[in-house]
Amino acid sequence: MEQRTLKYSISLIVCLCAALNLNAQVGSMNGTDKRPVAHKQEKKKDKDVPVYPLFNGVDLSVDLWGPGSYLFGSDNLSMEVAADVNLKNRFFPTLEVGYGKSDAWNEDGIHYKTGNPYFRIGMDYNTSYKKKFQHKLLVGLRYAVSRFSYDVQSLSADDPIYGEGLNNPNITDEVWGDNQPPFDHSGMKGTMHWIEICVGIRAHVWKDLYMGWALRYKSRLSATTDEYGDPSYVPGYGTYGSNTLGVFYTITYKLPL
Repeated sequence: MEQRTLKYSISLIVCLCAALNLNAQVGSMNGTDKRPVAHKQEKKKDKDVPVYPLFNGVDLSVDLWGPGSYLFGSDNLSMEVAADVNLKNRFFPTLEVGYGKSDAWNEDGIHYKTGNPYFRIGMDYNTSYKKKFQHKLLVGLRYAVSRFSYDVQSLSADDPIYGEGLNNPNITDEVWGDNQPPFDHSGMKGTMHWIEICVGIRAHVWKDLYMGWALRYKSRLSATTDEYGDPSYVPGYGTYGSNTLGVFYTITYKLPL
């Protein structure tokens, strides 16, 4: 029985090979063996590229990194939401609105405090728009502005013997060279403009829900501060006086069309 089955199998294989060989010869005689095949493969590849409409929906995002860092002990808190328009799953014009605050003492005994909103506008580009999957690898640019008020206060100390107020030993007057007395400058105003270079990934999780990471390099364009002192922290930007690197972890929901 096994030998008979083996013979049938061998005979079937031989017949299939012969049929394939005959079909190839016929195609060669008709001049349709190679180029049309390549042409069909090329058309198939074109069909594999997904086609999206110009308007492909609106995405809403919220950042979790800022609140998470604050809960784990950071002196700075940032909370923000973003809305972007999906154009052909390739271009994403974006508007971001946030609120940042800080309440911290530095090593020199100076207290900084601020809390104000900030705004960003820009665009992301999806470098993986030709792929069938719904994940997005994004690069983008932002312009941002923050108009804020802030307080700067110097730590005061009492003389343990005479009970009088002592000057701050960590701050030296640039003109007279002696230690500065305690000071309290509240309600000062500042403005900063900056740009951000963004890279990130937005992974499809379930239905219309996405999650992703992003890094942003922030470079200051211009800044104005009060004559009595600079802020330590700028809402939306971070540490004042230097370029900064921001980290974002977002949850995104795509609104139904």
